[in-house]
Amino acid sequence: MTEEKRKQLAPTVVLASHGNKKACRELYIHYHKDVFFICYSMTADFTKASDLTVAVFEKMFESLERLDDHNDFQQWLYSLAINICRSHVAEPLGGITNKETESLAAAAAGHIKKGDKKAFERTVMQIIENMVQCLPSVARVILLYRYYAQLDAGQIALLEKLEEDEALTRITAVDMLIDRQCEKIKESGVDMKLFTKDLHKALSFIASKKFVPDNVHKDLSEKTGFDMSPYAKEKEQKKVAPPEKKKTEKKDPEPPAKEKKLRFTVGDFILFFGIIAAVLVIFSVSGHFFSKKEAEQTTISQSSAEKPVLLWNGAAASTFDGGSGTPEDPFQIATGTQLAYLANLVNEGDSYYAACSYILTADILLNETDNFDTWQTSPPDNRWTPIGSSADDDSHAYFTGTFDGNGHTIEGLYVTGNNDYSGLFGVSRNALFTDITITKAYIDGGSYTGGITGYYAADTKEVSGFRFCSFSGVVLADGNNAGGITGYFRAEGEMNSTFITECCVSGHISASKGYAGGITGASEADTGSVMIKNCFSTARIHAGRNAGGITGDSRAADGAAIIDCCYNAGIISASQNAGGISGIINCAEGEGKVNIQACIILEASSPVGVTRGTGGERLVVDSIAVFSASEMILKDNFDRFNFEDTWKITGENGYRYPVLKNTEYIPLTVSIPEEPST
Repeated sequence: MTEEKRKQLAPTVVLASHGNKKACRELYIHYHKDVFFICYSMTADFTKASDLTVAVFEKMFESLERLDDHNDFQQWLYSLAINICRSHVAEPLGGITNKETESLAAAAAGHIKKGDKKAFERTVMQIIENMVQCLPSVARVILLYRYYAQLDAGQIALLEKLEEDEALTRITAVDMLIDRQCEKIKESGVDMKLFTKDLHKALSFIASKKFVPDNVHKDLSEKTGFDMSPYAKEKEQKKVAPPEKKKTEKKDPEPPAKEKKLRFTVGDFILFFGIIAAVLVIFSVSGHFFSKKEAEQTTISQSSAEKPVLLWNGAAASTFDGGSGTPEDPFQIATGTQLAYLANLVNEGDSYYAACSYILTADILLNETDNFDTWQTSPPDNRWTPIGSSADDDSHAYFTGTFDGNGHTIEGLYVTGNNDYSGLFGVSRNALFTDITITKAYIDGGSYTGGITGYYAADTKEVSGFRFCSFSGVVLADGNNAGGITGYFRAEGEMNSTFITECCVSGHISASKGYAGGITGASEADTGSVMIKNCFSTARIHAGRNAGGITGDSRAADGAAIIDCCYNAGIISASQNAGGISGIINCAEGEGKVNIQACIILEASSPVGVTRGTGGERLVVDSIAVFSASEMILKDNFDRFNFEDTWKITGENGYRYPVLKNTEYIPLTVSIPEEPST
């Protein structure tokens, strides 16, 4: 299962932890095959694996409410499955070790004591070969493909004719078997530090000689632009080897195909160390296993990233900078005119272009921003028309595709006219917005006005929402629903889950009537779930009623509205219902819940966490802390925030509170002389 799917299922995990039957069934459907494979891999018994799978899910439903981080559900479930199998099976399939391996491990330990390095190295190679042979045949092949060529689950699935989820599950299970094998050998007395760092390189070497077909070398060479076939060249050299070497090889003939085993000779070992450098180079170009930003940046050439920033002239181009619009080859946007071209296509009702994928390849300057502070009275030259529009007959031209900011900045966005559905995008549905940074933007609209999009809804199970997005500027709604990321955020489809994660906002957000929030004006879960996680706002928020640091209103019908690990450090004000996290929370009739947990409020902004509406026990508020400015700079006070992968405290730009590792935070203080009327 991909990282996107795991994140998308996190709200479903939350629902299941509260006993929602539909959510429990959804998790069972998604993970039953994975859990069964783990159980079968460790038992080699179909009936026993089936029984253990049932036991795993029974234990899962009993323990789920104690899971701290719902994004870690998959790892937790797999660990649960392995532990249950261990408690029921004396010796799992794959033979964590056998007598031969134990004997070799003891011999290796003896060689170390004697200082016989060569003998030790030969024994280690035999141990590695034996470890590989202990694995089931299909799992062995998958493992070797994976560690040789850094193939992803989709490529492995293609080679082995598996479903992608099954391939990934098998990879995970095999990794665990190898790790347990290493632990068992370590117990036999060998210092694993002496050779575990070379284990995967050795497996790669085995793979190149025994398993990887020539077409894999060729395909990877074409995709990476790097020669991935050094081992293929070695094979060709062996074909033209001198007669003397051929005679030598005949003394130790290859076994028949059905009985073929992996063999390591001293010559192989020497050759292995001779090509380690090549293996390291191959690993270095495999972006799949690097961080999200590093992986995405490799999709666009460096030359395109170095294009000069051109000031938009207010016109629209007639073509994009490249690409075909697919997720693998998105349309490339490098100028303001190309961005305006996208707006024209979507607003004209072209559903094809509205559903395509797009990526920025350069920073975009829509207006000069030297006089940004005066835009309220002295507007700039270029007015932006939002991407995705609404007609007088209440029909909408939705943006439904994927838009990747790719680490680039959109500066000088200016939208005015008091029109509903205002923002960089107007109306969007089932879209995915990633890595977008908007700075010095001034958006003055009607109802449903937001920094990235005015109105956002999702009604499918596809990955949808916002991640790694940043907004700094002004959002003014002459009506209802104003937010720094989106004016309105809603899940409509049955069991649909949509998210806003790792996003931040600074500036000023206001709604003359009601529902203003730093991240979104309102967050509503109809029959699905909406999650706002790992976000923060420093914006000044005001509304006639229902103003909140994260959202003005958080409500649910039959779904779940979740706010998790967020904080607010901006000033909140409203004539009615002002909250540091949510202005108000509500549950209509149904089975849904509002769940707010592990959130922080700066004391100077608003001491009120949320204002409760209707819903009783289905309004779950847990652990909202109010900190002073001096307490906000202490990492230990944010005990449920993940500072290893998500958060950091740097003090850059004079900002001393936590910021996000994967999202650029741009502090912006703006002065709006008059608050909207109430």
